[in-house]
Amino acid sequence: MTGAGEVGALLLDLDGTLVSTGEANYLAYRDALATVGAELTRDAFDGTWGRDSRDFLPDLVPGISPEGVDALRREKADRYGRYLGLTRVNASLVGLLRQLAPTTPTALVTTAKSGNARQILVEHDLAALFDVTVFGDDVPRSKPDPACYLLALERLGVEAGTALAVEDSDAGVSAARAAGVAVLRVPTI
Repeated sequence: MTGAGEVGALLLDLDGTLVSTGEANYLAYRDALATVGAELTRDAFDGTWGRDSRDFLPDLVPGISPEGVDALRREKADRYGRYLGLTRVNASLVGLLRQLAPTTPTALVTTAKSGNARQILVEHDLAALFDVTVFGDDVPRSKPDPACYLLALERLGVEAGTALAVEDSDAGVSAARAAGVAVLRVPTI
């Protein structure tokens, strides 16, 4: 932070923090997994929250090849758009973002892939609120690795000690802290 109570940059997570996307993600993954004869329960999906699909799909479909993982990720992305109507914004956080965005550097820092994340930003008219976006496909490793936060800081041109991250997951909190960014943890919406 730059001074007492002053935020030099605001870095926000997307899924579960800024926008409730759990149901849309669950249904899209459920549909994708059904194409390979795998059933996805809500409990099993909930256990994947905050993790990259490259990491959790092999847990859900034992023995799947890397090519199979990539195919399932494409299947999920193709189905995601039909469930966007089930997403909803965190109105309090969006209000804060709208208030700070004109004078404070802002970044979206998400494990979500760019195609899905951009759909959400458009659906809820949020894209213009961010100076920088870092998506899961912009970095080689997803949260809890700090790469996404380090890239956001670099793109914004700010020091980690001046920034505040807003996160809902253990993986996200770990990633921000590992990058040297203070974290405000909010409940998953």
